[in-house]
Amino acid sequence: MRPLLSAYAQANKKKPATLLIVGDVRAGEDAQILEDFKLSHPKAQLMVTGFVSHSDLPSYYSLMDVFVHPSLRDGLPNALLEAMACGKTVIATSVGGMKDAIIDCENGRLVPANDAHELATTIDELLTKEDLRMKLGSAARQTIIDKFTLRSELDGNLAVYRRLGLET
Repeated sequence: MRPLLSAYAQANKKKPATLLIVGDVRAGEDAQILEDFKLSHPKAQLMVTGFVSHSDLPSYYSLMDVFVHPSLRDGLPNALLEAMACGKTVIATSVGGMKDAIIDCENGRLVPANDAHELATTIDELLTKEDLRMKLGSAARQTIIDKFTLRSELDGNLAVYRRLGLET
């Protein structure tokens, strides 16, 4: 939460934007960081949706110019794949499985984890360069079509079971 809000504040100074957080904010530290941010940035355009049903997610993705997933550690989040499937330009941190889905500058952007300055710079770049944003979003969708089908997921799972010596 902290790198995201810091990057948003930096990017928002250059080009005013709305930060849309889809879903709930985790109680505890993340919720406190968000509340502190709202108090120190009262004019920031920030919306938190709370729970959103899976069937409504495409409507929220359609509102976004850029999908940002600045995780400190993660597997391969469904939200990232869903945004890519919707043709959104994605910015994610180069951790975990996100490196398996995103090739930097080809179908999205990867930034170092916990680097709010680099994240802000990348957000600003993509908000101001519509042609690049459209190119990356289109390539992101094609990546999902080519590599992340239900069939490829099933085949990958079956291959793991076979390596473990389990018959299918």
